[in-house]
Amino acid sequence: SSKKRAPKITPETKFECSKKQKTKAQPEEHLSPSFHQSQTQGVEDNHKTYNRRSPGQKNGPLSGYSFFFSGIDSTFLIEEKIKRLGGKPVPHNSLTVQKANNNAFFLSDYESWRKTKYIYAAALGTPMLHYRWLVELEQEFKEKGEVRIFNSKLYIKYRLPVGLDLSRGIYPLQRASHARFWDPPGCMKGKGDTVFHGMTIALALDQKQDTDWKMILRACGATVKTLSDVQKGKGKITVDCCLFASTSLPPHVISTPAYVSKLTQYISDDVPLLDLAWAHQSIIQRKCLPLVGEDRYSVSLDHSLSNKCQVFSIKKDRRYEVGDLVQFSRGPKTTSRGRVVGIVSERQGKGCKLEIQLLESNKGFELVDCPSTARIVVDESSLQGNILMLATKDFHKLGYLPKSSDKSNIFDQVLPKESQM
Repeated sequence: SSKKRAPKITPETKFECSKKQKTKAQPEEHLSPSFHQSQTQGVEDNHKTYNRRSPGQKNGPLSGYSFFFSGIDSTFLIEEKIKRLGGKPVPHNSLTVQKANNNAFFLSDYESWRKTKYIYAAALGTPMLHYRWLVELEQEFKEKGEVRIFNSKLYIKYRLPVGLDLSRGIYPLQRASHARFWDPPGCMKGKGDTVFHGMTIALALDQKQDTDWKMILRACGATVKTLSDVQKGKGKITVDCCLFASTSLPPHVISTPAYVSKLTQYISDDVPLLDLAWAHQSIIQRKCLPLVGEDRYSVSLDHSLSNKCQVFSIKKDRRYEVGDLVQFSRGPKTTSRGRVVGIVSERQGKGCKLEIQLLESNKGFELVDCPSTARIVVDESSLQGNILMLATKDFHKLGYLPKSSDKSNIFDQVLPKESQM
């Protein structure tokens, strides 16, 4: 039942990655931002250069491009900055893969990587940049009188991570080659199939999450069925899997929500039931993960009444999962960092206990990532948020690191051998 069926043609999957839509009649390499070309190569010379003599909105360096954003402090006045440079702020739900291609950019802060707009940007394949990119772009425009939106040096400095890749235990940054072609996950240089191409996925979420996740899955090529869709049909529906937010189900809540019970009546018993983390990881890893065989993504609707049970995610002020890199308090003055390796949920409102493998601080921004370090158990109340850890080759190119490592929540992964050198 987990095999993919023949592709269904929907408006979204019809596009897939072939980029057959009408674009400006130019050679292929000139359609795309030359993020990973050197500044001296000819491709970049094909992009307009904007001079200071014409700083009006229609002629700014961002002219002709759309921008959507997430998690940015209102004092930054991001809409004003985008408009001042000629760009057009747009709501994320106005974009599809076709509309975003060769047009939309996403601006955010790396802490927002689990927000649905951020996940949608990764699903669309849009260039994903830290919002401080705008500040340096504007500064360069004022100083030099001209600036290119596709500046390779600025892209490398301000590109964002796509999220935490659980298979690697670190946060990979968006690749310049993917941004250059607006490649959705699964595609390479405008070719190939998106990660959920040809799949039909049922979605059992509350209305608040439902709309955004429907857009995310469609951008990845899936046909999506929600409760309202299936109630219109007759009898059971054929789907490849059904997705849930596991933190909205027991043992996290007392009883199964009505929308879950109703939807599951329409799908057959052998359909894989999966947590949203399966879809999110497929987007981050840019491949469709297996539908069966991985406990951490599997959802069970048969709940035991034991006092303690192992879970893979919890929701406090934010969502935490097994595999997450976190900062937490150990006593009133000590802060530690580590990787969550297990979560036990206790009934009768006793909360959760997390088993955490420590990441030792080396020097400055470095954290030693060693599989044999000590593990400790902490209460969920001691969690202080996620941290990010990047591969060294990526870390040292970033232009948005905090000035001091003391207050940082973004770190450089050092493997044990390297820390002894």
